[in-house]
Amino acid sequence: MKKRDISKKGISADRKGLNPIIGFLYLPVSVLFMELMSKLVLFGSIFEGTVYYVLLLSSSLAFLMNFIVMLLPGKPRRICSKILLGVLGFWFSFHVTYYSIFHTFFSWQSLGQAKDVTEFWREAINAVIGVWYVILILFVPFILMCVFSRRIIPDSHRRSVPTAAVSLALFAACYLPTLYFIHSTKDSGEYYSPYYYYTYLQNDLDMSYKYYGVLSATRLDVKQLIFGAPDEKLDFSFLDHSKESYSSETVSGSDKEKEYGYNIMDLDFDKASASTDSQTLKTLDEYFKNVPPTRKNEYTGIFKGKNLIFLTLEGFSHKVIDPEFTPLLYKMSTEGFVFKNYYNTVWGGSTASGEYANLTGNIYQNSSCLPTSAETYQPFALGNQFSALGYKTFGYHNNTYTYYDRHLSHPNFGYKWVAIGNGLVLESKNWPNSDREMATATVGDFSNLDVPFHVYYITVSGHCGYSFASNRMAERHRNDLPEKFNSYSSEVRAYLACQYEVELMLQTLVEELDKTGKLQDTVFAMTADHYPYALSDEALAELYGINVTRNRYEFELYRNSFIVWTPSMTKPVTVDAPCSAIDIMPTLSNMFGLTYDSRIILGSDIMSDCEHFALLKVAGWSWISSQGTYKGIYQSFTPSESCTLSEDERKSYVDKMNSIVKLKVSFSKRMLTNDYYRHIFNQ
Repeated sequence: MKKRDISKKGISADRKGLNPIIGFLYLPVSVLFMELMSKLVLFGSIFEGTVYYVLLLSSSLAFLMNFIVMLLPGKPRRICSKILLGVLGFWFSFHVTYYSIFHTFFSWQSLGQAKDVTEFWREAINAVIGVWYVILILFVPFILMCVFSRRIIPDSHRRSVPTAAVSLALFAACYLPTLYFIHSTKDSGEYYSPYYYYTYLQNDLDMSYKYYGVLSATRLDVKQLIFGAPDEKLDFSFLDHSKESYSSETVSGSDKEKEYGYNIMDLDFDKASASTDSQTLKTLDEYFKNVPPTRKNEYTGIFKGKNLIFLTLEGFSHKVIDPEFTPLLYKMSTEGFVFKNYYNTVWGGSTASGEYANLTGNIYQNSSCLPTSAETYQPFALGNQFSALGYKTFGYHNNTYTYYDRHLSHPNFGYKWVAIGNGLVLESKNWPNSDREMATATVGDFSNLDVPFHVYYITVSGHCGYSFASNRMAERHRNDLPEKFNSYSSEVRAYLACQYEVELMLQTLVEELDKTGKLQDTVFAMTADHYPYALSDEALAELYGINVTRNRYEFELYRNSFIVWTPSMTKPVTVDAPCSAIDIMPTLSNMFGLTYDSRIILGSDIMSDCEHFALLKVAGWSWISSQGTYKGIYQSFTPSESCTLSEDERKSYVDKMNSIVKLKVSFSKRMLTNDYYRHIFNQ
């Protein structure tokens, strides 16, 4: 009897519940808590970007959810609240985990590549372990709701249309003014305004997350996936080169008097524009008609007729190169073309978008670039350019042949594609697999050919994670590290050890080509797909000797090596021009004397006499030129020591550069999604 009385008192207390205001605000406050916590973890500061947009837009979405919940009685309301908080806790945790692996944000635009992301299960487990406490914190609102649900939402709570109406009114009060203020920045004169990040989300996904938070950026991403992104109206009238006359011919004369022609083809942009009803293609025609081409130069055709081995090195950093540890890499990086200001950014699609930039000279910001390119005409991809000249072209990868749908994209780039699962057999099975073993297994395919060859390798030994326990290549080469590396942390030493495979791979290729007499006529070109973003902030700071925070806005982090070397070079060539991955393909095309049109490639020949800059997807869209550096997130320009611009000239210079960057970013995406090369070449 006594127990029954206690039970009744407990039920009575449950039904009484907490203050109704707490029940009303619990969901909105929980959403704001998760948004601000994830912002703090992802960007190192709640105030990174504009926090009031996050607060207002997240509140509006929370009150909209609250509107639905308030239309339910006690028990269904509790169930619905638990489901919502559980889903939200998972979604915020997913973004924190995803970002901790790739240091970029998940986009629904690349959902088709989910089957490939599952191969990152090792990294995902390590990432979850690394951020477990953050995940726990993000699930606190869900846990509290589960434990105290009857106190927060008692059975006595009925459907409340007036309370739901209040939620709807608060949704409108938060959302409509915020939307108005965002759109009011459309004509503010800022190149990267709140309106830009809200409307053209896919042009800079990272900044959209910083400005608007996880929920709003997700909503905008899904909206654009379903309905498509609006066409951005871009002004390129400042180019106005359509009436100028350019020739591909080189005028003969002495070396000093020689006038070089331009890297152009006989393209009729007006005729192409008249042949289509697509306004996007017409705009592209008009834009490229006004883009000035790059001039040929003394290095045009310097490697004509030679073989080319081009490597995209997984997670490679120039910090690996050391005269004692990697003598061949050191020789190649100091005795060939030395690009002192080459930068290797992360475009937004991990290795896939890095490869796409390396191979095509164009930009794309998620991993769907490779399968999308498989359906397009790609005449300037190096494999297609060389195969058109009668070269034998091969592409190799020591991981699954279907990863990122390379079995579709790389044959379309002109390569006979061979990887694990469709012909490549290695001596051992590891994770990651051995680059040296890939070289050993494949060099015989081309080392004895009686025709020139072009070979493309994408390595995997340098893949994360970077520990001696999880990375078999790091474990294999632990004892190969010089004693001077003992001062490094275990994570950095594991990273350096696994990258030693690149040195061994190059040694294998050089030795075998030397045996068959092909080495003197072979050019090696290589760079990374991206910097080693999977290293922790502490490890990166240690390796690079710079201050690295969660934001990773320090440009020196993205400085890297682009190596071009052949043993037939008699002396190194030092190049000071700032450049990035999109400049590789046109530079190699010029050096090998290939026929291409520099107007319809977003990168440029680094050896040409045009104004060069390194395009970086860091801190928004940023760039480095001989005049200085620009950080998009701060919209700030820092002049270099060699800057020749006056104070009055700097603003117009920065405006022009930002216009060029915005045009490149926008039109590069349209080129791929609209199959522009097929259009302009009438294929």
